[in-house]
Amino acid sequence: MSSAVGLDVGLLVLRVAAGGFLLPHALGKLFGWFGGPGLAGFADELRGYRLPAPAPLPLLLASVQVLCGLAVLLGWQTRIAAVIAALFLAFTALLALPKGWFWMRGGIEYPLFWTLALCVIALAGPGNFALRAI
Repeated sequence: MSSAVGLDVGLLVLRVAAGGFLLPHALGKLFGWFGGPGLAGFADELRGYRLPAPAPLPLLLASVQVLCGLAVLLGWQTRIAAVIAALFLAFTALLALPKGWFWMRGGIEYPLFWTLALCVIALAGPGNFALRAI
């Protein structure tokens, strides 16, 4: 396998992983799927962090997360979707900062990992195995 093909395969794996983890998480917020909180529960989570949650803000945020997860997964508008998703996750990491490092205690470990993975995708692009290679 040439190094160019290896890079494209690596970016495909990273995109599928990042989008594949983000999409069901967002669908849980939007529709309550996969044991997620749904919009009402998502609004409660936002308020639990002392963030505003008036309608339609939870719907807008969950919808953007769904679109970004799908876009990263498929490789469509990948760079902008990865940047937006990384910003969401970076904000999540900031909210988790008071709980320390380990995710098992509610810390920043997991959201920071996915923030960095999405930053790599935003910088490198989707690779050639994508709907739109930009």
